[in-house]
Amino acid sequence: MKPDTNTTATDGKAMPWLVMYSNNGDIGILDSLEAKKADEPATGIHDFFVPLDVLNLDIDGKPTQHRRLIAGNYIFLQATREDILRLRQEPPFDATLRFLHPASDPTGCIYIPDSDVRMLQLAVERMDGNVEYFVPGSKELVVGDGVRIIDGPFAGIEGVLESVKGHEGGSVIVPIGDVLAVRTPRIPASAIQLISLATITDTTSGSYTSRAYKKVHVLLEESEHIVEEKEQEGQLSEETEKEARRLVRRFSELQLSGKIKYIHARAIYNILSALGETESDLFVRFRNMLP
Repeated sequence: MKPDTNTTATDGKAMPWLVMYSNNGDIGILDSLEAKKADEPATGIHDFFVPLDVLNLDIDGKPTQHRRLIAGNYIFLQATREDILRLRQEPPFDATLRFLHPASDPTGCIYIPDSDVRMLQLAVERMDGNVEYFVPGSKELVVGDGVRIIDGPFAGIEGVLESVKGHEGGSVIVPIGDVLAVRTPRIPASAIQLISLATITDTTSGSYTSRAYKKVHVLLEESEHIVEEKEQEGQLSEETEKEARRLVRRFSELQLSGKIKYIHARAIYNILSALGETESDLFVRFRNMLP
């Protein structure tokens, strides 16, 4: 069920995935899809991916694995709409496989970018079947900081951070188009790169962004301590250099607006200067941002 990384459309781009669903959640459809994929030239089914919930049970002392389709019984098919229309004329697909249509266009079809499906597959593989799925827009999908995971098995995944106030680590919500979302395990703060900061809403005073102000000023203070050590000692200690590089990795992609972005630029500029990386593209980018 793993996507074929070489699958491309006629224009050379990765073929998107058509989202469908199984009427009854019959797990037997997996075997039928596997058979069709094996005969790709005739069926046009390049690949498929089915999110599963896998339960390891002990029945009468015998380990048993129970699989079921989940998250709305979604099925992702890498094929054209014409190929799917032909497929749905055959049993068991004629009675099981149905199109998922966007609310704005009941006659259309929902396609998911190849990159989104690959992120979903990575999350499924890393969680070993014990993945928590839900529908975007549900009360569980808490809007938080935009983040990119930069270390560990989930490196490369982008999503929305769920975290306890005052902490930067936590689970990351990975959206898959507008139809599905998946929650990762808790990610340590050191493995999370901040891309955007959520606007905090206060029920009495309305929305405000003081969190960004506080965070960036703390970053500026840390950068000044790093510069001070470099000036006094002539070089950074191994521990300080490690921390400096961690700060650059975590905060250099943070997108801000208004005056706060200049404070952010100064902080990153300070750290890169102390690291002696004044010829890097990153240093030039932040130097040019300074007023």
